[in-house]
Amino acid sequence: MTRVKRRRRIAALTTIAACAIGGAVVGGLPADRAGHLDVRPVVTAVDPSTYYNSAQQKFAAGDVPGGLESLEEMLAVVPVDPYALALQAIWSAQADDPAASKAALTRLNGINRTLATAARNIIDGVDAAAQIVPDTAPKTISGQPTIVILGFGLNRNGKMAPELVRRVTAGKSQAGTMSTAPIVVSGGAPQAGVTEAAAMKKWLVSKGVDAGRITEEGRSGSTVGNAQNTAEILRGRGVSEIILITSPNHIRRAAADFAAVGLRSVATVTTETELSKYANPLTRDQQKGIRLEATRAAGIPATRQAGLPLPDNLPDTGPALLTEFLEGLLDAGSSMLGE
Repeated sequence: MTRVKRRRRIAALTTIAACAIGGAVVGGLPADRAGHLDVRPVVTAVDPSTYYNSAQQKFAAGDVPGGLESLEEMLAVVPVDPYALALQAIWSAQADDPAASKAALTRLNGINRTLATAARNIIDGVDAAAQIVPDTAPKTISGQPTIVILGFGLNRNGKMAPELVRRVTAGKSQAGTMSTAPIVVSGGAPQAGVTEAAAMKKWLVSKGVDAGRITEEGRSGSTVGNAQNTAEILRGRGVSEIILITSPNHIRRAAADFAAVGLRSVATVTTETELSKYANPLTRDQQKGIRLEATRAAGIPATRQAGLPLPDNLPDTGPALLTEFLEGLLDAGSSMLGE
């Protein structure tokens, strides 16, 4: 290739990328009579975020094949988008396609290792959470896990609802079995100036649990918030294993959310509320809901704004990276330019 042709090719590639990544997919770039590229608006307006948002909407509706198809369309435009690759790995696992899931994880690991780890945690965490059979017995666990007790809405006067009393009762039993394990009580949503966490701690202390063992997480208003905020506390302590305490109808979703933020539930204890109703592990189809919420806990965006930029966390492979990426777009058919 001559130097002049190469300069023209790179100029064309830059234009293609600007259109494809900034909000459009190039349909064709005709040359004028002088041999120069005519880059007037001859593009088909398809912003990559459109594909991403379509995929997320389909996953939320339970349409996993449709969501994966939308991700494939997006990755054809921006093949290095880390969030799209993470979702492809996570939802390919849901679709029972381990080869596609592994391939997406491998690509993602070369772009964003932290997000690749989160995606693996979600895949493994959902698998493990789906198999949980709730039970009320406290557990003896080796190592140094932290006991995490999840909140439940308070009454308007700031008093604990019956189900929350049952949760802290289960937590107290676990705290008695492992008498040195630290405890996190997690829940915000204040009523009459009292958070769920504050009410739980007060109850536990009144029942003889050492206040020094208990840390309040009183900011969260959802299970996703429970996981994210508790992880923030425990990460600074080097903790990655927990014993999770909540209700039977909540334990699998909660365990998946905590796995998504890097906290593995090595044991669970639940209240006895409708215990028999949750005796069977979740089927593959029933895992869709907890998988979706786990992606939210991991911070994977539910939607993307238009004008999706080139990801800013590409691997540092030197100045040739952008040229290679652009030439990849060209070779994939983003233009009909000749040599």
